Amino acid sequence: MSKKNTVHGVLAGMRRGGGGGGRGRGQGGIRFGNEPGMRPAGMSLADEEAMEQRMLVSTGNTDKRARHQHDQEVFHTLLRHHDQIQRELTRLPDGIRSLTTSANPEIVSLLHDHVPAMHHRLEENFGLRFWDPAFPEIFAQREKVRMEVTLVPNGVLVEETSEDPNVVTLIQAHGIVVSLFVQRGFAQAQEVSPLPDNYQRVLGG
Repeated sequence: MSKKNTVHGVLAGMRRGGGGGGRGRGQGGIRFGNEPGMRPAGMSLADEEAMEQRMLVSTGNTDKRARHQHDQEVFHTLLRHHDQIQRELTRLPDGIRSLTTSANPEIVSLLHDHVPAMHHRLEENFGLRFWDPAFPEIFAQREKVRMEVTLVPNGVLVEETSEDPNVVTLIQAHGIVVSLFVQRGFAQAQEVSPLPDNYQRVLGG
């Protein structure tokens, strides 16, 4: 069985455990789905939902809408169970190397789903977290980012690098933010990710 099929089988098992909306459970008790009312600090739920709908409608692509919903559910599930995830971040001269792992096979399957999906979204400029300045900047600089994703038995190894020193600064800052997601879960995910003072923005704001 392929890794893709294995991952989808695990996710289907979670959904069968209780449906959507964060109520599904896998065999190990992992709640799968979106967190109700998940939104950035200072943004109303109505504003968040309006922004999300504009983004989804603008794609004009039902497949992308379904993918975004799936990606969001996986991300929220990982945030909910962040205490079962370990992450080692190494700063490189031209970027970062990260190793994100878990002792829980269900969490590993979610990591195997989430990280390649984020890599694919970056490659095709299928953005997310538009309200958080660091994420639009990463997508705006995507052509200068090299990302290698390796699935390992207990997680994911990623090397993210650039030949542009300004983009290296952005990559390293983003790596720290992801580590904070692992450490703090939803508490961090609802905060704006700060851009380094020495980073030169390519987008307004």
